[in-house]
Amino acid sequence: MNKFFKFTVIIFALFLLTLPLTGCLDGTSTLVLYVDNPANDTSVNTPTVTVNGRVAGTESATAKLTVNSEDVKIKDGKFLTEVKLTEGKNVINIGATAGSVNLKEQVTVTYAPTK
Repeated sequence: MNKFFKFTVIIFALFLLTLPLTGCLDGTSTLVLYVDNPANDTSVNTPTVTVNGRVAGTESATAKLTVNSEDVKIKDGKFLTEVKLTEGKNVINIGATAGSVNLKEQVTVTYAPTK
């Protein structure tokens, strides 16, 4: 394969990976959800984890955010909250909505307390 074709395939794959995180209302209005922390499949030894990230796009000013169905305040496009963990695998659900756009992300964190 030539270099241009490989580059095109990589760009297209990256575009496809971002589709679940981006919502489009009318072709010009957008909402994007970024979960910065924790990374998926993280293991921790503390009973809480900080969840933080950002919302962006033309609809971000009116976005509402939830973490595990609890409302979380967005300030200057950023969000931050603490989530209590149970021992073992924990699934954290992060959602952002604005208008008819409803974005969802899941992050799995394993809590293994030190003994």
